[in-house]
Amino acid sequence: MKINGVNNIQKVMNAYKTNKTQNVNKLSLKEDKIEISQKGKEYKFAMDSLKNVEDIRQDKVNDIKIRIENGTYTIDKDKLAKSMIKEDLNWRG
Repeated sequence: MKINGVNNIQKVMNAYKTNKTQNVNKLSLKEDKIEISQKGKEYKFAMDSLKNVEDIRQDKVNDIKIRIENGTYTIDKDKLAKSMIKEDLNWRG
């Protein structure tokens, strides 16, 4: 039995290999890219700025310490009571 067209089969196989290689090369040329939105940049700026702010305002602490030592520090009892009640109501939800 004789099979004709072996050369044709070989041509198809070679064409398939070439296309496959070209497709792989096209895929390997793609690059990953990341873009940060303007809102993200603003958020990072705000967070970086907050890291530089002191948690304790030492000037206020020193002022209150001096006034307590001198006996001149007074508390507004009504304001304190109102803020305590307001805080309690907020906490209870």
